[in-house]
Amino acid sequence: MKRFIAVLFMILLLAGAALVPAASAAETTQPTYIYFEVPTQGVAWNNFKRVFCHIWSKTSGDIYSWQAKEETCEDMGNGYWRYDLSGISFDPEGEYSLIFSNENGMQTYNLNITAACRGDIAYCKGDTCVNPVDGEKSCAVARWRHHGDKVHPAIEVDSNGKTLNVDEVNAAEIDTVWGTAEGSSYELPALATEAPSAESTTARTDDGEIVEDNINTNVATIWIVSGCALVFISVIVIVVILAKKNKGEK
Repeated sequence: MKRFIAVLFMILLLAGAALVPAASAAETTQPTYIYFEVPTQGVAWNNFKRVFCHIWSKTSGDIYSWQAKEETCEDMGNGYWRYDLSGISFDPEGEYSLIFSNENGMQTYNLNITAACRGDIAYCKGDTCVNPVDGEKSCAVARWRHHGDKVHPAIEVDSNGKTLNVDEVNAAEIDTVWGTAEGSSYELPALATEAPSAESTTARTDDGEIVEDNINTNVATIWIVSGCALVFISVIVIVVILAKKNKGEK
């Protein structure tokens, strides 16, 4: 009987371990992308389906036209969107800025970007600034979560001729040149308030695998099948052990 209990305990332990979700580890960023945390405070973004990342050079102008197909970001399904930088050739000596926007006219204030920002997360604390192009409008201020000490919102002059220096920093102390940094990976923090995503219930693809409601269905299926198989084997083993036990008692 002691041996039977020990075997049963080990089987149940293995079955429980098999059912631990594969996605339990925190998701991390990749240096080939930049990430955008949808604003949930101040100028909150609601009822949108698409996010765009518009990047331009301060010397040569727009990389792509405003909200072109090439500027479309990918919905990660958890309040974050990401934009693939791998197809863009940046001048190491160039100065670049970006704006995140949606199809409803909401956008962020101009944010500088350098090579070091690859893999970083642009987020909004809730403060706003005048839209540099239209002084009658305001926009959410985005900053880099890991490089905000050196790469700040851009210093601009608005349509009324007023200098906009959101963080009140010395221009000489701000990193603006793209450079040659390789970027880094960072953990995606949980949002303080869950941001509504118009595509949160829509299946998306991630590296060739289908993801629904932030669950990788391929991985989930593997773990579910594995767990069921272990449970089935456990039942067979228990039946065999009980059968032998009963036979020995006769």
